[in-house]
Amino acid sequence: MATRIDKKDLLERYEATGDEAAYVEALPLYEQAIKDGADAGTLVDYGYLLEIHARGLLRKAVEQYELAAALDLDSDKALYQLIGAHASLRETELPIAVHEKRLAESPADVREYRLLASAYLAAHDYDRAAELIGRGLAIAPDDSILIGSRAEVRAGNGDDEGALSDWRRAVELDPDHIGPLYVSAFFLERIGRPLEAINTWQAIIDWNQTRGYELDTLWPKQELARLQRA
Repeated sequence: MATRIDKKDLLERYEATGDEAAYVEALPLYEQAIKDGADAGTLVDYGYLLEIHARGLLRKAVEQYELAAALDLDSDKALYQLIGAHASLRETELPIAVHEKRLAESPADVREYRLLASAYLAAHDYDRAAELIGRGLAIAPDDSILIGSRAEVRAGNGDDEGALSDWRRAVELDPDHIGPLYVSAFFLERIGRPLEAINTWQAIIDWNQTRGYELDTLWPKQELARLQRA
């Protein structure tokens, strides 16, 4: 008679060893348990199985971003992605330490202010971010990225109008960078201004269509339809 595999034992083995074989064995057992109508404890265990797996994938992502940053010293994208991945792993102080050191070595480089501001914001450290952004804007008063970062600080501190004003200004300064519009759309919905959020999603759709980015209109159209149905 075959020995019955216990999914809880596999979960504990995966947690203790990181053995992917345990994950592969456990996953279908938990998925079947969910289909059969699992209790709360099983749901928690299933979620934890997925969480452990996700953390492992995030660590692999961190490795790739680190390699990319080492290969291309001018790659801001790799560094921003690295900050975000560390934040997802609750390791926000690691990129903060890296970028504080980089800024100390290049105190006149606005790029380093942008990156450190992003690291502070990932940690929701609005006080340090605000002070740093102020210093950066003293060097580059019309830097759209720092102004967008200041918007996040203001949003985090409850200054809704200040945040929205900064995001609008960031788009005015760099019309080819649409990020502030996306952030504004979600923020407007969060603070209970759905009609303005709808208008912002429409502006995002128009921006993409004007540039021929039809694929990039799909998600905004879904968000627009969701808000219009509400």
